[in-house]
Amino acid sequence: MASATTTTTSNGKPVTESARIATEHRPRPPKRAPRTRPVAAAKPTASPAAIAAALADDAGTAQGTDARNVDGKAIAITVFSTVKWPGRFWLPAVFFVGSRVKTPIAGSLARLSFIHFARWTLVRELPDNGQPTEELHFPHLYFESNFNGGWAEYIDAFSHILTTGMKIFWSTSYGFPQPLPTGPFKLYIQHNEVVASHFHSAYPQATTTMILSALELEQRLARFDEDVAALGDEEFAQRWRELLTDVQGLI
Repeated sequence: MASATTTTTSNGKPVTESARIATEHRPRPPKRAPRTRPVAAAKPTASPAAIAAALADDAGTAQGTDARNVDGKAIAITVFSTVKWPGRFWLPAVFFVGSRVKTPIAGSLARLSFIHFARWTLVRELPDNGQPTEELHFPHLYFESNFNGGWAEYIDAFSHILTTGMKIFWSTSYGFPQPLPTGPFKLYIQHNEVVASHFHSAYPQATTTMILSALELEQRLARFDEDVAALGDEEFAQRWRELLTDVQGLI
């Protein structure tokens, strides 16, 4: 998927072992991990009413997330989760295979046209942003994505269409409640989400679908100009009507 609407910045040295689609936004650095063994978070058991109330928190925007995660129609999401020890070996293997073999996960992501990009990274140390580099006692799974639409709808789509993929990536993270049902999974994402400190969209009022349609329309018009350059008025008018009919889905 093209990252047509988003430009980004970053500080520090790049993280490694990433399964990446397009580019990245820059979140606030996570808090340093404690040196003690993390305790597995209890799986959310909130009632549907409590879940709905959490998602409708006044602190969020109409899209269901913090205002700093929003730029026009584009929304950023950043999630850090502590990885159990099997994930140190499992996730690099998943990233290695995913970057070299066409998998069903990539095909499922292609169906979600409102997603600009999605990336999972295994972070083993914090970057040097003016302080000494710190190796984390437990690695963290770093997920980031930009998309169009509501936050809750985005999680719903991911959970229902990429159910197996979510299990593959997050199964080794502490407290992961499974992607379905989506209520507990949304609470898990909220608990581990980090607000972006910088998020910029080059075309904030356009969605990915709108931009891709505009680019295709531009190419169609360029070919049309070449094809009709030597035509008479009547034939030009006929070809123009045919073009308008063909590109209705792009307008």
